Amino acid sequence: MNIVKDITVPILQLALPLILIQLCQALLGLVNTIVAGRYHYLDLAAIGLGSNIWAPVFILFTGILYVLVPKFSLLKYKEDSQQTAQLYQQGKRVSFLLAMLGFVFIQALAYLCPLFIPDPDVAKICKNYLHLIAFAMPALVYMVFYRFISEGYSQLHPILMSFIIMLICDGLLGYVFVHGIGIFPEMGGMGTGLATIISAYIGCLTMRYWVHKRIPEMSIWTETSTANLSDSIELLKQGMPIGCALVLQVLALATLAFFAARLGTQVIAAHQIVINIAMVIIMIPVAMSSAATIRIAHFNGMKYRKERRWSYYIVTAFTLFYAIVVAGILSQFARQMTAFFSQDSDVVTIAATLMCYVAIFLIFDALQTVAAGILRGMQQFTQPLFVILFCYWMVIIPFSYMFGINGAFQVEPSVMTIWKIMIMGIFLAALLLTAQSYRWVLK
Repeated sequence: MNIVKDITVPILQLALPLILIQLCQALLGLVNTIVAGRYHYLDLAAIGLGSNIWAPVFILFTGILYVLVPKFSLLKYKEDSQQTAQLYQQGKRVSFLLAMLGFVFIQALAYLCPLFIPDPDVAKICKNYLHLIAFAMPALVYMVFYRFISEGYSQLHPILMSFIIMLICDGLLGYVFVHGIGIFPEMGGMGTGLATIISAYIGCLTMRYWVHKRIPEMSIWTETSTANLSDSIELLKQGMPIGCALVLQVLALATLAFFAARLGTQVIAAHQIVINIAMVIIMIPVAMSSAATIRIAHFNGMKYRKERRWSYYIVTAFTLFYAIVVAGILSQFARQMTAFFSQDSDVVTIAATLMCYVAIFLIFDALQTVAAGILRGMQQFTQPLFVILFCYWMVIIPFSYMFGINGAFQVEPSVMTIWKIMIMGIFLAALLLTAQSYRWVLK
């Protein structure tokens, strides 16, 4: 076995396109934040809170469908066309169900905004934004479905092209709708929602076209196989732990954002700026995690223990090196980066202060993200769920509320206190998941 040729190069060949894909995906949210933030900080706060409402729903659905990646990867190497066709039909049925549920649920959540957002102007913008986002949900879900088929087959070109096109459309349309250029009225922050609808359907149709072109046997799967309801429910059950693990993490961050709302509108805006920066930076470890899932699932299916173990070492080492370098850059250029998102000096000052905490948080978040991907490659879907449930919902959330909001034991309530507690919680998650992934890889 040649470690460079057989292990490192294939991982990087998968990871590099995945990094670009994940960055494009994260930049979609970042572009909306920048456009809304430079319009007005109230719109920034509203779109930030709106994203924290609909993102957990979408992340849940993404996690459920992610189970398709290791399954398609394994069936590809087994060359089992019949089971592959059945898996395709099961995934298609589950995607339809999730798309309909997503539309209805986000529309319902939009009506609740005035009940838990204290600022009426922010609540109105957020409500209108969510009503629009709901119409994008079917396209986003089917885009994820085609994406994970393509990832399972290691065909990353369709995904990359689709996300680049979607990103360009979203940025241009968002600017036009928010500021009201030409025949279009000035919509403010909610204009980013309309831009998301149009760009999502363009991205979905582009993805479908390219995936069918790169995997021509997909047309045969539609004709030769059907999925019964019990098989589709079983796939849904298998994907649920992944979806729940991801959504519990995102919901925790959303909950912390609403905690921050009690500290003032400018604090919400600053917190949303650093969260969006963190979401872009963590996309590279997410890409490495996906690459590790695909490669380790392959080596696990082929019973190659040594290759599996070396894949673990290389992915973990690369991720740690990346996280430390990025943490240094964030600490050094905090104010310059945050100033790009808002013209309000108080918002920029708060956000720049938070960036030092974000830098430390991202080191441990990167490690736990990759460890969870390795476990999924080993077909271990429930362990990340339990770790995230404990660390976020039994450590970070209650202690953040106790100390960061209520100021228990004479601790000063502040968003900085919340971030300190987040660092401690994510350190514990990284420790537990890294230990578990190491144990399973050595088996």
